[in-house]
Amino acid sequence: MSIPSTYPHEGVICEEVHFLSPSYSHLIPKGGLVWILGLTGALGAGKSTLAKYLRQEGVPVHCSDNEIHALLSSDPDVKKKIKTVWPEVFVRGKIDRNELGNLVFFSSSRLTQLENILYPKLMQRQRRFLTENQRLKVPLVALDVPLLCEVGLDRYCHYVLMAAAPFFLRKQRVLNRKGMTVTKFQALTTHQMDEQKRLKHADFVIRTGLDKGSILKKIRAMLLELSQKPVPKWRGKWPIHIRRRAYGTRNRIRH
Repeated sequence: MSIPSTYPHEGVICEEVHFLSPSYSHLIPKGGLVWILGLTGALGAGKSTLAKYLRQEGVPVHCSDNEIHALLSSDPDVKKKIKTVWPEVFVRGKIDRNELGNLVFFSSSRLTQLENILYPKLMQRQRRFLTENQRLKVPLVALDVPLLCEVGLDRYCHYVLMAAAPFFLRKQRVLNRKGMTVTKFQALTTHQMDEQKRLKHADFVIRTGLDKGSILKKIRAMLLELSQKPVPKWRGKWPIHIRRRAYGTRNRIRH
């Protein structure tokens, strides 16, 4: 159900539904969590589009960006720690995310400080998400993590799905976001893994510059392919803390 990628890497581009729909439910073994799918991609590559279609097909998706936003807006411990370090980012008692971004994205040391505050909390929320879906015997879940490979979380996923799009299209998409500038886009891009390196760690690659119908077909093809593979089980292994680092040759737990 897939064809070799046109890229010289280990992933595949799915070309050719339903995995969790009634039509294919008989293919899904019962009794525990089956697949942990890591969803990643460069800034503006279309991860949100893929996440939307995964949810449409019945796959629970945990979005790291949404969780980070929730932590910044409502977690008292996070707000206290950030106020101690950067009180100037608070406006009327709330964290101004644009101001915080302007402060940290141009400084590796400040970005690391912020990540050290946020990432342990994010790891806790991801573990709760996985544990709850395992309890509910959900056959497949997805973790939408932009820096999945940069922080090594791909090692804990059974498979990695990568959203891909040409640079010009990614840049256009991102610059249309509120508060985004060319300078900020360039700074954010420098914190991410090179596109060609990321491709080497993807099992499935879906280009999001195509029409929506084509993207959905590829999502369904991937889900069908996974439904026909031997059943893995998540045994609760998940990191307590992660940090950005140079990415070397590391095997995932499925190997």
